Amino acid sequence: MRIKPSSHLWLLFCYGLLSVPTVSADIVIDGILDEEAWDSAEIYRDFVTVEPLTGDSAKYRTEVRVITNSEGIFVGFSNYQPASVKRVNRQFPRDSQIEADRNIVSIDFDSTALAGYDFTVGSANSQQDGIVTPGDYSGDWDGTWYSQTSSNKDYWYSEMHIPWTVAPMTDAGDGRKKIALWFSRVVFDESLRFAFPNAYYSRPTFMEDWQPLEVEQVSTSTLDWFPFLSYSSDLQSSAPGVSSEQFNGGLDFIWRPNSSSQLTGAINPDFGQVESDDLVVNFSAFEKFVTEKRPFFTENQSLFSSNIPNGDQTLYTRRIGAGPAGQGGGLVDIDLAAKVTHFGEATDLGLFVVREDDSEGSFGGDFLSSRVQYTTDGLTLGHRLTYAERSSLNREATVQVLDMIWRKNETTEFRGQVLHADVQQQGNSANNQQSIDNQDFAGWASWSYAPNDEWYHSLYLSHYGDQFDMNDMGFMKRNDYREFSGSTRHDRLEYQADSNILSSSSVFEYGMTENTQGQRLDLRANFDHTWTYKSTRKLGLKAGTSASSWDDRLTRGNGLFAKPARYWLETEYSSPRGNDFTYSIEAKIKYDEIQKNTLSLGFSAQLYLSETVTLGGDLSYKNLQEWLIWDFDTVQLAGFDADRFNADLSFDWYPSARQEVRLKFQWVGIDAEQVDSYQLNGDGSLALSASSASDFSLSDTALQLRYRYQLAPLSNIFLVYSRGGYFASDNGDEGPGTLISEGWDGVQVESVIAKIRYRF
Repeated sequence: MRIKPSSHLWLLFCYGLLSVPTVSADIVIDGILDEEAWDSAEIYRDFVTVEPLTGDSAKYRTEVRVITNSEGIFVGFSNYQPASVKRVNRQFPRDSQIEADRNIVSIDFDSTALAGYDFTVGSANSQQDGIVTPGDYSGDWDGTWYSQTSSNKDYWYSEMHIPWTVAPMTDAGDGRKKIALWFSRVVFDESLRFAFPNAYYSRPTFMEDWQPLEVEQVSTSTLDWFPFLSYSSDLQSSAPGVSSEQFNGGLDFIWRPNSSSQLTGAINPDFGQVESDDLVVNFSAFEKFVTEKRPFFTENQSLFSSNIPNGDQTLYTRRIGAGPAGQGGGLVDIDLAAKVTHFGEATDLGLFVVREDDSEGSFGGDFLSSRVQYTTDGLTLGHRLTYAERSSLNREATVQVLDMIWRKNETTEFRGQVLHADVQQQGNSANNQQSIDNQDFAGWASWSYAPNDEWYHSLYLSHYGDQFDMNDMGFMKRNDYREFSGSTRHDRLEYQADSNILSSSSVFEYGMTENTQGQRLDLRANFDHTWTYKSTRKLGLKAGTSASSWDDRLTRGNGLFAKPARYWLETEYSSPRGNDFTYSIEAKIKYDEIQKNTLSLGFSAQLYLSETVTLGGDLSYKNLQEWLIWDFDTVQLAGFDADRFNADLSFDWYPSARQEVRLKFQWVGIDAEQVDSYQLNGDGSLALSASSASDFSLSDTALQLRYRYQLAPLSNIFLVYSRGGYFASDNGDEGPGTLISEGWDGVQVESVIAKIRYRF
């Protein structure tokens, strides 16, 4: 969509560039706790060790000061860390895992133990935030908050300002509000974490154990505007009459009429990628999950979060704007989107709607999701609905979910959902005259029991009907199956004083899956043991087996394949994590009678050239002695002697506190030479086929160079160069050198994007 940027938008940007946000008249967020107001703060000192989970008094003193006023929550950490203890002061991109000394504040703004907001500050003032829910964590959320750090010989300090407007909360009604807090500190070079109060992620009562705090209820009403302007140029465009240059403009906004309600909207949102997705080369019968990066779909999303323990999701926002599966139409523009939430004393409500461009040939659709959640005395009951309509396909899909979380006591928790899907489609020319009238159920239940900090047990049971389908707006790997799985974990938290081991853990996992016809798809057991040493080195060993079973997806509906028993052994080693050069090595071998040996090797490394410059890389190699995949050309199974190469290289540089330069390169290469082709016998075994499949080689490369300048929190200028190349041949033995060079030279996508987004 080409538009001419309006003068009004330019005026807004100019005003924003000249505006400097005022944080507080009393406290300046500079990492130095020298303001008089800190003298009257609430103070927390009794930190205990939670990594390892011993509950012992913290090895190094940590003090947290908390002030609340009309502008929000102010938190100041004083971290005693003598010069003899190495400080790891590394800088990382916003929302990356901070592999350094760090402070964490988690806040439950309603003290209901249903959702907490995580604010992490590294010792070099790197920021990370996310949402904690019972048994889960999402780093997709971004909030507007402020921090700074400082240090001297024996201490380092962090100072944070978290505005009340960062998250919705209920109205207490009487002017006093109960919230809950959890503070933690990581001493990275010694693999230690201290916390106050004594609460930890592995406990079923983790969020219930947070420190209560009563504050004065602050009535907030805010309206934030996020206009954007972007320019993109397709450097590979060669279509006659089609411009390679495009200007876009649009607007996101967030309106909080009060502290408990929020409306988020977007008009002509720009979902052009300023952060590239990972390369995916997928030969399996199952879709790969891709994380969400678009601001509208991550802001205020906790109420709609719908993760299932097996990795499925009732609401998978990457469906929106991606176009319908199988149509080959590519991305679809989004005209407008809106999301409203209200958090009540016991009942929370949410509504989410998106309208795609439905012009001729776009296959655009309309999407809706609603959420109702009621909580009382450790029991949470809820209902969610998703609805997707694509008028060009005459298709409607509705999924309704009833869900429950019951915390029976401090050691035991039950969860479950019942899902119903209804998909209706009338045949027309756009859907190949395919009519669909499917209704079916799915459901799952889980039980977890943690009698103490050393033991944790869980069980999971699920059923997906053979006509159940929630992939129009959700994500599921498959339907038509039943699963039972369980795990037992034991953590040894204390060793003798002269031992070089800090802690260790053992995990035993087991499970069985069958389709709804009763044919066994999987019967497996796996044992995993990991040692963490006082030097922060880690060593892990894993062994497992799966019994003979059936595969009803490999042949894409052309019969059942009888899988033989499989065995695997894996080991992994990680170097001390506080060093300037850190690395991990892993090796894995699998064996079964048909595919023979599969060997996987991986090497991951980070080189910290300075506190502001980092080189990183992940390299992996896999040799498959007889890789069995479906060959669509000959409509049969084919076995290949294959080599697969993966590379993921990165460079991060921070010229200043507001600037970031990131270079990311990814490569996937495959050489596959045919061994044999097969037809299925009636009993699912393989019979040699006279038809041969072709050898093949492929190479996929992607590079992105991105510069970001932060104007203010959540306000940025981006300059992005992206390049992607692809190569394929029927050689099967090109070798890694040829694959990477041909994949790089075979440019298919090359673009430049400039974008500015500012928060008013």
